[in-house]
Amino acid sequence: MTDEEGVMSYELLLIPCFLLIWSAAAWDLQQRRIPNALVMAGAAAGLLLQGVLAGSSGVLAASYGLLVGLAVFMPGYLLGFTGAGDAKLMAAVGTFLGPLGAFQAALASILAGSLIAIGYILFAVLFRQTASPMARYGLMAKALVVTGKPIYIKPEQGEVMGRKFPFAVAIALGTSGWMIWQWPLG
Repeated sequence: MTDEEGVMSYELLLIPCFLLIWSAAAWDLQQRRIPNALVMAGAAAGLLLQGVLAGSSGVLAASYGLLVGLAVFMPGYLLGFTGAGDAKLMAAVGTFLGPLGAFQAALASILAGSLIAIGYILFAVLFRQTASPMARYGLMAKALVVTGKPIYIKPEQGEVMGRKFPFAVAIALGTSGWMIWQWPLG
């Protein structure tokens, strides 16, 4: 395969991936959920395109990418930090990017989500649009010190930490950034 063919096949993977992540982000912003049909269509498109462009090795890379994308986001889902749709979306993204790309894009997405969340919290607390979570955190810390056991106290009604966060936006930003700049880990 020539360099020109490699660039063309690379673009054939990135364009539908961009469409997938930004469609999911728009949907998540409006509905606070990501439709399964969108994610499944994206995963199927990634597997199919990888198979057409690279044959069985492409299907294998897409399958590993799916597993890596899911594996990176699964702990966040199990701990309640992200939704199931976010984990499934990252898995679908992995079919386009392969295992290393899925891992790097997932890390970039987590970084983007962290920065967005910090800004969201600071804005809400500084402009007094929500109750501060600091009293709740202090009580949880006191309980840990006194009893030696961690406890969790749910956020108050209206507290910023109790609001749903459209994480597909962070996935779209992080993955787009990775695809544009091809962030290498070394």
